[in-house]
Amino acid sequence: MLCLLISVSCSNNKEVTTEDIQKISIELKEQKEELDGTMFTLKLHNKSSHMIVQNNVYLSFPIKIENGTQGNDFKIEARNNKLNIDPGEELLLTAFAPKEMYEGNHNIDLKDPHIEIKGFFNEVTEKNQFNMIGGHRTMVGSNGE
Repeated sequence: MLCLLISVSCSNNKEVTTEDIQKISIELKEQKEELDGTMFTLKLHNKSSHMIVQNNVYLSFPIKIENGTQGNDFKIEARNNKLNIDPGEELLLTAFAPKEMYEGNHNIDLKDPHIEIKGFFNEVTEKNQFNMIGGHRTMVGSNGE
């Protein structure tokens, strides 16, 4: 089951909408097996008209259960992130999952990682905070790009 959860609470001269958040896409570009684990390359694209002044991107792996999957609180923070991502800007991020985390554990779904972004539009205030989480196939934005 794929799901996408979006929350926003913004108040600024240029009001932020749910549609603005849906214009943030995070695409899984590559999943590469290495000797000591798996390297994931993600592309973050800010297609909104707002600057993302601060954000954190996380990768997690759902836990397989009898009738589907459930979320996993263990998250890996993506690297190569930065402050002040301008409208239209793209950024490549990486996340590394060591083999010890998943090897021999058939309950971890490595093929369908979940991606989460928590951040702030325009300025770091409680009112400008947003959060988006979902399966990597749902995080490509409303235009499927």
